[in-house]
Amino acid sequence: MPRSGNNTISGLVEWRVALYIIAVLALCLSCKGTNEKGLNFSVNGVEYSTSGLICDTLDLTKLSTEIEAEISIKNYDDYDAITIDGRVVADGKAFVPVRKIAKNHFLTLITTKGGNSDTLYLRTMHSDLPDVVIDGDKVSDGEFYLSFVNIRLIARINNAGKYVFYSYEPTETIDTTKCPGWWDFKKHVCDDGETYYSYHAPDVNHIDDGFPGYNPGMRVIFGKDYFKVDSNKVYIPYKTIQLKEDTAHGVKERDPIDGHDFYMYDFNHYIVSSYIKKQLPDGEYVYAAYLQEIRNDSLLFAWCSTDHPEMEGWLDPAFALDSGNIQQDYVHFNSIDVLPDGNWLCSFRHISSILKINRNSGKGEIMWRIAGAEDSLFSFHGQHYVRYHEGDNSITLFNNGNLPDSIGRTQMLRLNVDTCTGKVLKSTVLHDDGYFTQACGALTFSGKNMIVGWGIPGDNNSVNCDRILSEYDENGAEVFSIRFKQNDSSMNQYLGSYRCVKCE
Repeated sequence: MPRSGNNTISGLVEWRVALYIIAVLALCLSCKGTNEKGLNFSVNGVEYSTSGLICDTLDLTKLSTEIEAEISIKNYDDYDAITIDGRVVADGKAFVPVRKIAKNHFLTLITTKGGNSDTLYLRTMHSDLPDVVIDGDKVSDGEFYLSFVNIRLIARINNAGKYVFYSYEPTETIDTTKCPGWWDFKKHVCDDGETYYSYHAPDVNHIDDGFPGYNPGMRVIFGKDYFKVDSNKVYIPYKTIQLKEDTAHGVKERDPIDGHDFYMYDFNHYIVSSYIKKQLPDGEYVYAAYLQEIRNDSLLFAWCSTDHPEMEGWLDPAFALDSGNIQQDYVHFNSIDVLPDGNWLCSFRHISSILKINRNSGKGEIMWRIAGAEDSLFSFHGQHYVRYHEGDNSITLFNNGNLPDSIGRTQMLRLNVDTCTGKVLKSTVLHDDGYFTQACGALTFSGKNMIVGWGIPGDNNSVNCDRILSEYDENGAEVFSIRFKQNDSSMNQYLGSYRCVKCE
């Protein structure tokens, strides 16, 4: 999660704890009694146990309607017979279709021993996930990919508003200053035609290294079956990615990466980002933005912001920080795209700038800069999700519109740019309805439709601060939306999305 300047998230964990307790109590009022049998099993590789369970219902955390759920019973021999949704579990394993992912839909698991049967209901969507309202049906091709700042939840929702896949990891405590969620869930159609999916997950070995805007962790890559099974029948991700050793910049092998963006050429070639603590010549400590291009498990190219001292003077006043803070995130990288000439188009939130970085030279020179805070013709502040469109030689961005000491105004912008010089030839506001997103957010397109992932709401008094995602047709009419069911500004801010996009 990017730092929000003069807006912060605090005091919100109590809301989640309270709601969770209420949900558990409500569920247990309808329970039949304590299950002391201790059925131990896994669903799609996630371990569960009924030992000590006081209810006849158990929440699942990872399912897909595209592939059958694999159920493995660890203590299968303790029972005479086991069925799930009517299918017999043979030799401790069964595969069952998941017809629906919802809080009111269940898989039914029945165990029989000595003539007695017990029924366990497996809820297909975890009960402590936020309820949403989905509206509209005149949508473009593709599916919606959702991830959140502070909760470990990723989800795919189709054009009918139905969950296709979700994965969730409950956490007992959440330190919102360290942004411990799963970020940037998305689809990659690679240069070789293969399709993969990825998201950013925190690394428990580095969680204490995080700070507002930095989620130290790893990129998790998987395919259309979501997880593969190794020779021991254990579910594992296709691949997890962290930094490669770079002695020139003081980086060690498997140091954590950041989760703001990830560019994938193919399965063995990609770009990751991170932060490195650096001391400037004047003795001040900063966290430098750092990028690595990795191919075939080897470092191909590295770029570091402190190698370009001119960037130290570009801070947008909207993000003025205490110069004595050793965690000073003075530029804050948050997105990357690769231009047709092979060079990099990068967004830096705290300097409200878009840079073209010379990848082809191998030296990483800044070829040009578009400074949104310094030109009133195309003003933008704290932007996210900068993308290049070859069809009309334009750049689009989610302009958060952060302003010093005041509520900002968020816009969707298109800049027509000379990519050789960086000169902005034309600027167009694609959408502006007065809403303000303090941090995060994304802008994607499908056909003639525009899709806006709204990020973290910045105006707690707004009646619309329940937004998650909106799709607009070519006339600007909202044709699809995902919103929070309740309009509680504290909870909405806490549950703010990291990135919600549409992928065809």
